[in-house]
Amino acid sequence: MNIQKLFAAAFAAVLTLSLAACSKEDVESAKSSMKETADQVADKAGEAVDAAGDMASDAADATGDVMADAGQAIDDAAEATGDAMSDAADATGDAVNDAMDAAGDMADDAMDSAKDMADDAMDSAKDMADDAGDAMDDASDAASDAADEASKAMGAG
Repeated sequence: MNIQKLFAAAFAAVLTLSLAACSKEDVESAKSSMKETADQVADKAGEAVDAAGDMASDAADATGDVMADAGQAIDDAAEATGDAMSDAADATGDAVNDAMDAAGDMADDAMDSAKDMADDAMDSAKDMADDAGDAMDDASDAASDAADEASKAMGAG
């Protein structure tokens, strides 16, 4: 939204100056103002890209934490399975097989969850980067359009 406000303000300034049939100095001032506005828009777009990168980094850190938790859950499940196996070995072989199946299922579930979270985080980061790129393209197009309109208005005045 900030980029749109900057473009609207820049366009209004250019339009006002062009309608007032400005002098050469005013035209140069308007060009300078438009360049400053375009630079500010580029800076804001860069900040958006940086923010997207930070969010991707945070998502990667969170994914690492999830993976560490999943590893601990697997370790805990393996330890529980070992205990269950020693107790169950005295009673029946079926109990051992059931415990091993449960541990495998828990490990699979933990890894699936961690992978899903990592995939979601990457998708979000990619979407944000795409949005930032689109905003930069829109900003460039709007600045170019505003410059064209200003040139046309200055030539007609």
